[in-house]
Amino acid sequence: MPDARALAALRSLGETALRLGRDTTSSRLALAHLHAVVDPAAVPADIRRPIVRELDAAAEAAAVPLAFKDVEKILKQAWGVKPTSELDDLEREPAAVTPAAQVHRGVLGGRPVAVKVIRPGIPEVVRSDLGLADALLRPLGAAFPRIDPAALVAEARERILDELDLEHEGSTQRAFHRALRHHPVLHVPAVHSALTHERVLVSDWVDGRPVLEATADERPAVARALVAFHVGGARFGTVHADPHPGNALLLGDGRVAFLDFGAARRVDAGRTDGAVAALDALAAGDAAALGKALHGLGWLPADAGPEADRLARELLDGLLDGPARLDADALLAIGERLEAHVQAVAMLAARTTVPPADLWPLRMLGGLFALCARLGVTEDWTTLVRTATRDGW
Repeated sequence: MPDARALAALRSLGETALRLGRDTTSSRLALAHLHAVVDPAAVPADIRRPIVRELDAAAEAAAVPLAFKDVEKILKQAWGVKPTSELDDLEREPAAVTPAAQVHRGVLGGRPVAVKVIRPGIPEVVRSDLGLADALLRPLGAAFPRIDPAALVAEARERILDELDLEHEGSTQRAFHRALRHHPVLHVPAVHSALTHERVLVSDWVDGRPVLEATADERPAVARALVAFHVGGARFGTVHADPHPGNALLLGDGRVAFLDFGAARRVDAGRTDGAVAALDALAAGDAAALGKALHGLGWLPADAGPEADRLARELLDGLLDGPARLDADALLAIGERLEAHVQAVAMLAARTTVPPADLWPLRMLGGLFALCARLGVTEDWTTLVRTATRDGW
């Protein structure tokens, strides 16, 4: 595909995604979610104001809490009895309000618990909106001619619907809790399965500070914990694909607690081994080995290794070579380099195959990169990611 066609295909894909983003309730909910993820300082100055304005408006619209009587109704429908028949107490004011759910602090058996409910109508609206994703098939196929667009869209649909099933989320959280119950740094609260339902999730209450409120001295350890948890999950066999600032809390004893397990995806051990091989090759600057690893993962032809290695080094610059500061300025610099190399990126994209199973792990990596940049610390990021991928928790 000539350079001009590859670039035009990427632009068409972006324009279609933006149009859908303005037309659906689901995309407005996604914008509200992004409000806490996007650091305004990392957005180029010439487009910062309209983007921040749109994110602020979406967040404000989504922040209206449910009336307490509606919360009680959801709980009664799920449990078959009045909430007071199951809980010792339930605070009327929500502890957290998100675009899709709401959390109240309750008491169960004398212990504090978090009671999460899905907003009424959200699953039905999202399920309807997902039908519009078929509009992405043609531009997605044009930008990435080697992929299977229908398979990728089907994967996204399935994962998004999983996020709206709190029984599914509870099952995932239980698995993480059991795996990490003795970990010295990572913590996942226990789930109360008897009270967990498709639209209700009850788990132990966690008192902590949002990780973005960590002090300068605390932030390096927090960043290491975030990488260990999210990337190490691949070795465990499941990735938590939503490294959102509100989903991680710094506890008083220095541990980091992780919440909200709706966005999760099983990962095959063979793919994790392949990712280790690719990261090792990238760290060593071995373009041939990188091409072989990417080919093994089904991402690129083996002969694309040199181009993939060159682009990675030009775009990420010093982030691949030992300790480097990751912050808003680093993200802005990457954006500028991406703009300068957009044609080369488009040409490589035209040769790329994205296996559907990798879609949510990629979402995890993008979110983790953005969250760590909010912490603004200096770490050897390549070593942290390689170690977590190879050894897990």
